[in-house]
Amino acid sequence: MGATNSWFPITLSALAIPQTSDPLNQLIEDGWSFFEDLESEAEVALTVKTLKKNGALPGIDKYPASAIWPAIEAHRNGGGQETVGESDIKGPEWDVLTQANPPTDYPHFMSKKVGTPTGFGTYISRVLLLERLREVNALMGFTRVEAPEESGDPNERPQMASLSRRKPEWVPANQVHGEGIFVQFDEPALVAWEALSAVQAVDRMLRGGHRGWRNSRHLDPDEGYPGIRYAMLHTLSHLLIRELALECGYNAASIRERIYADTAGDQSQAGILIYTAAADSDGTLGGLVDLGKPENLGRLLEQALNRSKICSSDPLCSEHDAKKDRSLHGAACHACSLVAETSCERGNRYLDRSLLIPTLERIDAALFKGL
Repeated sequence: MGATNSWFPITLSALAIPQTSDPLNQLIEDGWSFFEDLESEAEVALTVKTLKKNGALPGIDKYPASAIWPAIEAHRNGGGQETVGESDIKGPEWDVLTQANPPTDYPHFMSKKVGTPTGFGTYISRVLLLERLREVNALMGFTRVEAPEESGDPNERPQMASLSRRKPEWVPANQVHGEGIFVQFDEPALVAWEALSAVQAVDRMLRGGHRGWRNSRHLDPDEGYPGIRYAMLHTLSHLLIRELALECGYNAASIRERIYADTAGDQSQAGILIYTAAADSDGTLGGLVDLGKPENLGRLLEQALNRSKICSSDPLCSEHDAKKDRSLHGAACHACSLVAETSCERGNRYLDRSLLIPTLERIDAALFKGL
C-alpha cells in the first residue's frame, strides 16, 4: 500500500497567454462559455453583472455591453482558438514572451521589460518581468511501476492507465497564479559557444549517457535527447532557483521552471522562465519579480555561478562521466545543482555545471568563462 512506485501522474501544463492583441477579445475567448448562447446586448449586460458578482471573469466589467456585444458577434463569426498540439505547447508561449512589445495588462498576464544585468549583456538579450501569470495543470492519466519516460513516440511510453472506463470528455485540472522572470539569451553568442570543441565533447558525453540510459530501458536510443543548449539552460535555471529560494523568501518547492531550447523549428529558442506556482497567495507576493530587476538579477547570477565553481562533493562531482554509468547528468549533484522534483520539468536530468563555469575537470566548455 505504501509503495512509491504505485502511482506516477502524467500531467500537461500550459501558461495562460494572450493570443490576441486586444484585451477585450482575449476576455471573450477566455470566457466564451459564458457568452456563446447570448442573443442580444441586453443579455450581455445581465451576464456581465453576474460575472462581476462571482468574479468568474476578472476585467470584463471594465467594458460596456455596447462594446462587448460586437466582440461576441465577431468571435462567433470568426471561429474559436487555434488548436495547439502537445509537442508545440511552448511555441505560442515563446512567441508572446519574445514579442517586441509584449502584453502589459491582461487578466492573467502582465509583463514589463527591464534592462539586462550589468556584465551579462554579451549573453543575455532580454529580461521580462511577469508580474501576473497563470499556469494550468491537467492530469491526463497515470502509470504504475514504471515512471513515464520522455519520448516523442507514444508507443515507447509505459502503458498509461486511463482516468475512466471510456474516453474522458474532461480531465481534472487546477490553475495556479503567480509571478515570474523570463530571461532570453543572445542567439549568436550561443551559436558561437555551441561550436567550441570542448562543448561538443560534453555533448558527446551526455549523448552517450542518454543512449545508454535509454538502451537499458529498451527505448529508441536516438530519440528524446534535448541537446547541449538545453543542458546549459537547464543547469543555469537550477542554479538560479537555488539562489532565488535563499533571497526571495519563497519555499524552494514552489518555484518552477520552463526551458525554451528548441532549435528544430523556424525560430531557434534560447530562454528560461522561472516562476512561482503556488495554489495560495504565496505566489503573488511580488518578491520574485523584484529580484528580476537588473541590479538584483546580476548579483544573483554572479552568486549562483560563484557558488557552483566548487561543489562540496568535488572532485567526484566534477569528474562524473555520464557515459560510464549510463546516467543523464554530468557535473551535477544534490550539493550543487539538483532541485526539488516539483520544481524541475525533467526530473533533475540533463545537467552539467561545466557548461556554465570552469570546474576542476573541465575549463573550456564554460559559457561564462570570461566573467
